[in-house]
Amino acid sequence: MTDQQSASLTIRMRGQRVVWRDVLQKRADFRWLLPQTYKAGMRVPGLVFASDELVDEMADDDALQQIANVAMLPGIVRYSLAMPDVHSGYGFPIGGVAAMRLNGVISPGGVGYDINCGTRVLTTTLTLQDVEPVKKRLIDQLFRDIPAGVGESGQLRVSPEQMEHVLTDGARWAIENEYGRSEDADVIESGGCLPDADPSLVSQHAKSRGLAQLGTLGSGTIS
Repeated sequence: MTDQQSASLTIRMRGQRVVWRDVLQKRADFRWLLPQTYKAGMRVPGLVFASDELVDEMADDDALQQIANVAMLPGIVRYSLAMPDVHSGYGFPIGGVAAMRLNGVISPGGVGYDINCGTRVLTTTLTLQDVEPVKKRLIDQLFRDIPAGVGESGQLRVSPEQMEHVLTDGARWAIENEYGRSEDADVIESGGCLPDADPSLVSQHAKSRGLAQLGTLGSGTIS
């Protein structure tokens, strides 16, 4: 029997849930090793930073399966890492970390699809007592008024030529077109615009996918 087969036999299943305590090796408080023998093709082991309770909760999530998948990437160095907030993502888990050699891969899922995503903190004069009785209606109304979710579209429509300006000017385009105020840019990372932005490096396919989603949160977060 190979090491891979032996490791596979130690996995107990409850329905479709992996009992990760049968797979992970506890090396210290809050530190668990996912053996390289767990899945064929892993180039390095996984290293998980989590409490006992978090490890148990991971049975309902694909995150550690994704940590094993990341461990297969060419050029990965030493470990495929899982932070305490790890949960399943688009191939690469959210809360996953991996270092790559120069001759390794660049993983868009690892870098993050949602860098500079639509997360903002808004202040109001409302108190908990004001919001508590109506919070469900308030949340429902926010989701009705603010397009959110993968593939959602909003009311904002721009031409392909305007999209070039959006990609170049970022938040400044929105402010100039009365979708924001000048002071908004002061509280956005990099002023809401990357200085070396070059739309010519973005494929037409990617631009066409983004046209209808402009003005939405995509699968981002409302804070």
